[in-house]
Amino acid sequence: MQLKLYENIKNLRKEKEMTQEKLAEILGVSVGAVSKWENGNNTPDIMMLATLADLFDVSIDALLGYDSAPKKVNDIVEAISSKTVSNRFDEAINISNDALMRYPHDFSVIYTSAMLYHVMAVQGKDKKAPKEAIRLFELAKDYLKQNDNPEINEYTINCMIATDYMLFDEKKALKIFKENNFGGLNNAVIATAHLKEGDTKEALDYSTRGLINSLFGLFNSSINLIISLSCTGKKKEIGSALILCDDNINMIKMFSKDDNGYFDKFTAIFLVIKAYLYGFMKDEKMLRDSLESAKTIAKRYDENTSSDLAKDFRFYYSNTETYYAVDSIGDNAFKGIGSFLSNQMSDIEGLDKKLLSHLIDSWNEI
Repeated sequence: MQLKLYENIKNLRKEKEMTQEKLAEILGVSVGAVSKWENGNNTPDIMMLATLADLFDVSIDALLGYDSAPKKVNDIVEAISSKTVSNRFDEAINISNDALMRYPHDFSVIYTSAMLYHVMAVQGKDKKAPKEAIRLFELAKDYLKQNDNPEINEYTINCMIATDYMLFDEKKALKIFKENNFGGLNNAVIATAHLKEGDTKEALDYSTRGLINSLFGLFNSSINLIISLSCTGKKKEIGSALILCDDNINMIKMFSKDDNGYFDKFTAIFLVIKAYLYGFMKDEKMLRDSLESAKTIAKRYDENTSSDLAKDFRFYYSNTETYYAVDSIGDNAFKGIGSFLSNQMSDIEGLDKKLLSHLIDSWNEI
């Protein structure tokens, strides 16, 4: 342990782009007092330490320069999380309360404590829990600059806050979810909120769009997983990849109105990938059959189908009469899939380039 109070006051002041005069003015002390603190010739009293910590958005331990403070905080956060996931809420609350007093400006302590009350709220363990979770989540946003977890940001915190509001103020929750509905990520929960309000029309609209977004996510994630399995070069994983291709093709049939619709582009993509998988297993006949089926579907799409999902999606109940989808294949399925083979798949390091070249040549044969 090494105390570095005087250095920390100076560094934190400069980070805030304050002069000694400005800091003295804010604290109601003389410039000479600030100068003595930063030179190590004098030390702020305990009340002033708390004020400085608050002003600089750090804990008192961090301000004093305790080298062991980060480890202590990490241990405390781990203890709160551990007891929360094991439903030992009373013990977690005791640790949290103590941590919030000792480290009132530490993001990880505040956020982990908020998650404690959030879990309690969702599980219905305490009627006051959602409001305490919201209070702490709002406070955590003030210290987000300390956060180093890429999965936590203002958007995710706002969604947590909205989820807690759902337990006692659905209108407020709905407002926050809609304000943070980037890329339609909250469509499903917005539909739930509308259902609770008795607004079936809006629930149908958001449910439809949520389902469409989920399908796009499923298809794209499946393609990535299948290609990743292909890169392993293992027969068992290749078999799993083939099953996943067929499962997605069947899923497309389930959600399409007929055999000639927007999602046919994805059917063709999965068939092309199946052709690669069969080629890897040295089954030229199945490679050819899959590729020819993909060609037939792609050409049929180019002759008759548009990108308007409202015409093709079997469970379309959105308020809008049209729903034009955008994807990497483009309006021309045959050319788009050829580009998928030549560019996206060819750029993947772990795939067999000779086999891909064979597929590309076969695809371009008229």
